[in-house]
Parts: sequence; structure tokens; C-alpha cells
Amino acid sequence: MSTTDTSSLTRVPRLTHPGPPAAQRVEDYPATLHHVDTELLEGQALLPALHDAVFARGFASAFGELRGGTFAEFDYYIPSICHAGTSVATFSEPRRGHGPAAFVRGGVTIGKRDGKVFAHCHAMFVGADGIMRAGHLIPDSVVLGAGVRADLYATADVAMTVTPDPEINFPVFQPQPVHEPTTTYVGGLRSVVARIHPNVDIVAAVEDLAETHGFDHAIVRGKVGSFVGATLTQGDQIVTAPGPATEVMYLDGAVTRDADGRPHAELSCAAVAVDGNVYTGSVVRGHNPIAMTFELAMSEPGSTLP
Repeated sequence: MSTTDTSSLTRVPRLTHPGPPAAQRVEDYPATLHHVDTELLEGQALLPALHDAVFARGFASAFGELRGGTFAEFDYYIPSICHAGTSVATFSEPRRGHGPAAFVRGGVTIGKRDGKVFAHCHAMFVGADGIMRAGHLIPDSVVLGAGVRADLYATADVAMTVTPDPEINFPVFQPQPVHEPTTTYVGGLRSVVARIHPNVDIVAAVEDLAETHGFDHAIVRGKVGSFVGATLTQGDQIVTAPGPATEVMYLDGAVTRDADGRPHAELSCAAVAVDGNVYTGSVVRGHNPIAMTFELAMSEPGSTLP
């Protein structure tokens, strides 16, 4: 737990997006998550590999991360300021990743776009020059090298579908309950799947979801989204990443109950900013609101296989 004094931090400004704000700022649905841990096939494109890991098993969506191994080919973006006024933030020009690159880790949400498998994946990797970089993977550009593992939590109860969001003027993954799942699994972890809208603090959102869904202890499984900049701590140091949006590579952590019975979240993350640098540390409560979207999933502790 960080003991850094953050009382002197100024409040993070709210972002004003181009469209009308949605009345519901957190969309959340109860779900059962099943742990799927598999090595992705070397030489395969990323999206077909994720289809095999999730949809071929009868699931409607999945959350988690990829880690280890190498990428043979890939392109990526970093966040950028939108000067056209059509949105608050946008993507940089595509950047070419020079493979083989050592893949470190990155959060991933797997769902569908236009009826086909799609992934929202942020990645940290080390190129041949030995420099750590990070960014938003362009999923259909990725060809897998050897040893990449998908550590996923998949559900048949909630689908993640890319649809336009009028508030941010961007298409993003949005959850939709599956009323008649095509596949029934035994066991699994009691969970919640949520999409968090802009200007909601991530720590508050995690704690509120735990309270709403009655979790005494829950672990973060969904890890992908963006913050308004990022305010983190490393030991007794405060680390700030420039905004208006930083892409969160992963979000680690859990929520438990404090001595008074209230939910208390301890979170850490890595994020890449508009300057291309990677920032890591513990997430400061009240100073990391969502910039564009966050795809969050949480479940009770445990590990199951479908």
C-alpha cells in the first residue's frame, strides 16, 4: 500500500466530450467468468487465434491479458490530441513494430465488431534496440511469434460489441447481456462485467461495483481503457503522465473490505501517454478518471477451467 502524501495534488480537470453524456455512467452486468489459459499458435494472426480461444469454446466475450513470447509482425498506435474538434483524443499515425519483438504483457478485451472477432489490446514490448515501448495494438496487423500466452476470463453471459458512442464520438466496446447463452458451463467465478464512461474515477468505480454486487473480495480481470493523464505513485514519489488521454496497458489489483466494512481498492497500472513514454505505479484514488472508456471485469478469487 502506498503511503505517499497526495493531499497537495490538484484536481484532474473533467473532459468535455463532443456529444451528449450518457445518463448511466457505469454499465454493469452480473456474469460468470471461466479461466482460459492457453498458448497461442506461433505464426497465426492474432484475431483468428483469439477466436479459437474464446468463440470456438462457446463464449461471448473475454477479458484478461496476453503475456510473454514474441510478436513476429505488428503495428500500433499511441494516444494523440485531436485538433479537429471531433473528439477529445485520438490515435497517432500507425507505428510499425519491428519484429521479432519480445512481448512483455498487455490487457485485452475480446468481443465482436461488425459480427467478426475483434480485440482491444494494449501492449508493452521490447524491440531489437532493447527499448521498452507500449501502445494500442492494431489487432489485424499482429502475427504471433512463439510463446505468447492468453490468460483470459471468458463468459457466455455478456457480449462485448463495438458500437458508436455519441458522447465521445468514437466506436468502443459496450457490454450487452446474453439472455440465452448458447453454451452452459459448470462452475466458474461470480463476476461483474462493466463499461465505465468518461470522468468516472477508476478507484471509485471499482469500489462502487464491489458494493453494488456484494463482493467482499474481488480481483480485477478486465484491464483495458484510458485515463485522463495518469497520476501514480512509486514509493514516495508521485508520477504524472500527460493527458488528455493515456492508454492503460493493464490494471492490476483487488478490492477488499476495510475495518468498517467498506470496499477498499488497491490498484496499479502501466500507461502510455501522448509523449510515447511508459508510466507505471500505484493508482492514486480520486485522480484517475476515465478519459474515453474502460472495459472492467471483476470476479471473486479462484481459478476454474471450463
